[in-house]
Amino acid sequence: MPNRIISLAIAAGFVVCWSSGFVGGRLATQADMPVLTLFVWRFLLAGLLVGAWWRLTSRRPVSGGEVRYEMLIGSLTMGGYLLGVILALEFGVSAGVTALIAALQPLLAAAVAGPLLGERLGRRGWTGMTLALAGAALCVGDDLGGEHPAPIWAYALPLLSVASVTLGSLLSVRRAPTLPLPAALLAQLTAAAGIFLVAALLAEGGKLTPPAPEPLTLGALAWLVVLSSLGGYGFFVASLRRFGVTLTSALVHLTPGVTLLWAAAMFAEHPGPAGIVGMTLAGAGALLAIRSARRSGPTRRDPGAHRAPRTWSADESRGAAHRAPSPQTPY
Repeated sequence: MPNRIISLAIAAGFVVCWSSGFVGGRLATQADMPVLTLFVWRFLLAGLLVGAWWRLTSRRPVSGGEVRYEMLIGSLTMGGYLLGVILALEFGVSAGVTALIAALQPLLAAAVAGPLLGERLGRRGWTGMTLALAGAALCVGDDLGGEHPAPIWAYALPLLSVASVTLGSLLSVRRAPTLPLPAALLAQLTAAAGIFLVAALLAEGGKLTPPAPEPLTLGALAWLVVLSSLGGYGFFVASLRRFGVTLTSALVHLTPGVTLLWAAAMFAEHPGPAGIVGMTLAGAGALLAIRSARRSGPTRRDPGAHRAPRTWSADESRGAAHRAPSPQTPY
């Protein structure tokens, strides 16, 4: 399969499945069980499926160091990120404000990826990022006008989520992937399940409620496991390995518009003029940032990595950019 088609499939899959997480969160709040507990079962069930996938597709033994490193990444990109968002909502921060703060993540990632990983974002790229952020702000602007009874410190929780997922992304691409995708995803899901298990046990006084056998709860679980966990984080790992932090973060700006389409189709929530303008602006800004993003120098700090300058963009082939994939990476 041509390299360009594979890249396009990974990018599109990431945007669609990452957007599904916001809809899954909406479904989870309507389920007849605590949200933190539902997320524990989400990660456990997703881990079982990924474990079966790994068992059927790979026989390579893995080291404890490899697993621990991926668990650290998962605790940041899955556990820390989602826990901060959910707790912010639980303490009264509106979904719009939470989403707006979360939209700062690509800007933070682009700012730190240059010094740490050699990923550069030029003037056009920063312009695109700014336009995309403005578009995301328009998409959630309707939620910013009301009174928010949340304590002041609760507004720091989405910021911690942004810092958590950015740090996890940087760690993910800082060295060459050594685990096959199923094994890496299993380690990350296990770490996230552990974080949410501790949070749920603290919230419920040491008890863990089993999933209720009712359609809304089971539907929310199925949505979160298949689309948001397996799809969203599977494509997230694949995108980080293939594109790096800057391009993956730029793709995040496409998710508000896709989320609006999800909401319109499932909940009859049709965006108003501001939402449509914001969706268009976010998409245009993200595409501008994606096209102008560049990678200079090896992003993974292996001791034997070649240090000569090199660049790669979404318009170039992997061979032209002298970027050989890891032997264990099937993409």
